[in-house]
Amino acid sequence: MMIVAGVLVFRTPLQRQIRERGIFANDGPDPGLVEQLIEDAVDPRSALLAVWNTGKLVHREVAIRSLARVMRAGQALPPELESLVLTGALDPDVNVRESALDILSQCNHPALVALAAEQLKDMDQQVRLLGLNQLKRATAAEGVPTVIPLLADADPLIITLTLKLLENWTGESFGVKLLEIGLPENQKSGLMEYRAGSYEKARDGAARAKAWWVLHRGEYPQVPLQVPTAAWSMRRPVLPGDFQLRDLGGNRTRLSDFRGKVVLINFWTTWCPACMSEIPDLVALENEHVTNLVILGVSLDCAPDGHGYFGSYASVEDQRNGGGDHDGRETKTVPLKEIREKVARSVKARGINYAILLDERNEVGGQFNGGELPTTVIVDAGGKVRRRFLGARRLAVFEAMVAEASQPTPAAQAVAFGQSAHTP
Repeated sequence: MMIVAGVLVFRTPLQRQIRERGIFANDGPDPGLVEQLIEDAVDPRSALLAVWNTGKLVHREVAIRSLARVMRAGQALPPELESLVLTGALDPDVNVRESALDILSQCNHPALVALAAEQLKDMDQQVRLLGLNQLKRATAAEGVPTVIPLLADADPLIITLTLKLLENWTGESFGVKLLEIGLPENQKSGLMEYRAGSYEKARDGAARAKAWWVLHRGEYPQVPLQVPTAAWSMRRPVLPGDFQLRDLGGNRTRLSDFRGKVVLINFWTTWCPACMSEIPDLVALENEHVTNLVILGVSLDCAPDGHGYFGSYASVEDQRNGGGDHDGRETKTVPLKEIREKVARSVKARGINYAILLDERNEVGGQFNGGELPTTVIVDAGGKVRRRFLGARRLAVFEAMVAEASQPTPAAQAVAFGQSAHTP
């Protein structure tokens, strides 16, 4: 009886330990399992840190989201988690950055304004928008000199939001309304598109703001915004697990085959309009970087839909040819051969000149959180993740990111990932 009792006492801890080891070792676990691991832990904070310290994309994103859910407005960050959030605000993964900045905002953390200002230096428009949104909490003394350089930004939405912040801080009006710029994103293409005249209106408003700045500059001396040392010093490399997939010809390709080159991994599907919209830019990028860049287009057409069916969405090409639409899918699983043929048709129709791989079991998509489309991951020559982001991007932004990933990460981690706030 005592032996049986001992087995019962230790079974649950042993099972939990085995489960935890499996989740930690898995590069692409179900995020729900990772969340459950943290929630069920005797010490959730320690478990959260352990999950974060795996350095794996899925684990880190779940860890920061879990922390965001339990933080209350005005609540101070626990000391053991503060450095995690500070470094998260400068993370290669834009999702992690956003969650970290939201946590700092909820906590009224004194480093929020400085870390938001760091985002404004980034080459990615979406990251600059992230920073502008968080600068709403800045004082006029902090904010006005910080955003003035964005009046030279190439994007009308960035300029317009900058003007709105300046108006809030100064009480001045610079004559530009957000409604005049129009919707900042085409819902089908996923790309930033504006109404005719938006650029001219934004530039006119920027010119008025610059003229105002010449007269009032002395009223807003630059307030030093110091990013905490821990935000830089505690950063650690994010290492993607290796993977192996077959191309459309059946040949095996491994991520590690390309060590020594920058690798851009683009997760897409044939039925995703936003994915289709950025393919011409990726084709152009491939043409311009023959020797120093590898582009891997990973098709997730085999990933199950919300009903568990595989390959049931018609491609954009098939929709145009009367072959159904995204909402009118067939409620069945399509054979792998037919999915491969559908992908091949899109490759031919779009003139794709870079490698296309088929993620038949959604293993790699799960590893890189590629379920939201398009998702792009940029890995440098040393095998470290330098960028991960959702949504379509333009060629100029891709070029800037490839150039960034081609440079070594500063040894002292003293320079942000972004290099310029004025990339078109």
